[in-house]
Amino acid sequence: MLVKRRAVTAGEFSASGLAAKQLLITHPIFQKSQHIACYFGLEDEFNCMPIIEEVWHLGKQCYLPVLSLDQKKSLEFVAYHPHDSLRLNRYRIFEPERDDRLSADQLDLVIVPLVAFDLKGHRVGMGGGYYDRTFAFQRPLKKPYLLGLGYELQKVTEIPADSWDVMLDGILTEEKLYFDSKT
Repeated sequence: MLVKRRAVTAGEFSASGLAAKQLLITHPIFQKSQHIACYFGLEDEFNCMPIIEEVWHLGKQCYLPVLSLDQKKSLEFVAYHPHDSLRLNRYRIFEPERDDRLSADQLDLVIVPLVAFDLKGHRVGMGGGYYDRTFAFQRPLKKPYLLGLGYELQKVTEIPADSWDVMLDGILTEEKLYFDSKT
């Protein structure tokens, strides 16, 4: 999947990000969400910037994940505003330099990066388990809403799941929104 994702051209990268944004902004999940976590992607991750810009444009609050200050290998979320300074963390992922952290349970919608997904809500990430540890509390509450973001080419028939894997509530690609029956 990483090889396929790396083969996406610059034009496809830009067009896909815009197409996914257009699909998302008309859905009630996005419309009713005020505190939305996105991500500042690695080079070949799906382009989340059009969604971030739309969150700003609509006056909603945008947050980016940052590595937790404790040693639990989890994430916290920091407000991200236009022109905020960013720094590279130990994985070479940009994080806001601000220090106003928000706990995961205060978010309405979380856009989650992925390497692969299936239509049952399972995902493969980069292997660190950060999102699983961060949202383990979420299972009985179903809040925040976890929405995977990836290319249609990252869809697979089935991903084996472990008991600690936190499932996605929906998936957004450049072609379609896949939502579970609860929406």
